[in-house]
Amino acid sequence: MKTIIIKEPGKFEIAEAPKPVPAENDILIEMKYMALCNQHDWKVNKGLYKDLAYLEYGIPGFPGHEGAGIVVDKGAAVKNWSVGDRVALSGLGGPPLYAEYVTRQSDAVARVESSVPLENVAMAELLGCVYRACTKYPDYRDKSVLVSGAGPGGLAAVQICKALGAAEVTATDVRPNRLELARVLGANSVLDVSDPDAVNRLKRDGVDVVVECSGNKTAYRNAIDIARDAIVIFAYSEGSLEIPLWPLFDHELTIYNSKWLTTADLQSVVDLIAAGKIRTDDMISGRVKFEGYTEAVKLVGEGDAIKIVMMP
Repeated sequence: MKTIIIKEPGKFEIAEAPKPVPAENDILIEMKYMALCNQHDWKVNKGLYKDLAYLEYGIPGFPGHEGAGIVVDKGAAVKNWSVGDRVALSGLGGPPLYAEYVTRQSDAVARVESSVPLENVAMAELLGCVYRACTKYPDYRDKSVLVSGAGPGGLAAVQICKALGAAEVTATDVRPNRLELARVLGANSVLDVSDPDAVNRLKRDGVDVVVECSGNKTAYRNAIDIARDAIVIFAYSEGSLEIPLWPLFDHELTIYNSKWLTTADLQSVVDLIAAGKIRTDDMISGRVKFEGYTEAVKLVGEGDAIKIVMMP
């Protein structure tokens, strides 16, 4: 079978590998669609991780942790899956996903209804991570929310916060096309934060909750001045940050942070997609085969694409 191997920053190859055999508690999945991780694929391929080598999985770059496919075989102990079942996958429970076939522990995938195109749940892991972060805040009903950054994570957060009952969601970014897409996907209002007057208005008026999805350190600092109840940090950033302490004290702010997701989070967002509460089709900017991986990494890393879906 074909698989993508990242040898070192800037160097990958499409290699032949043996088709895996499922262990007793595993299922074997034929991969149909995989979504590139805008941050992870870019940083691994460019050698941009500074604080850690990012080899915690034992495989350079762990190529592929968002995808969807079909069960084609299973281990002897697996009772809850059948050949032909459709699943969404994350990095949980098995090897990297940039391959024609992968195994997964049978309790580490989400079930996808037959009515949902598999392409639409290929990015479910990203959505599951955003969902986990957003649900750290206990109750969005009647709350005003600012989603900072309208990249893939932010566009997911706009929809998830609305699905969780937020009364008003504002999305911010510096790219007009992303702001327009945020509006299409349900944001009540959008704001270009390259305008200092707009940022000052946000600080003056405030919102209940800021969901930080940009990873920009200026945005982190601004969030402290804008939030009146809580800040939810989804975006990953490295290094150190000096923040103003008075707003934390003055507004009794709570800061929530989140690293990854669980299988339950993965299933939750797949179900929200099936219910029409999360729309991913508008977030797909392009489709490539394995051979187009390098160009796809460039597009997502430079911000010229929202999400790229890849096929073997």
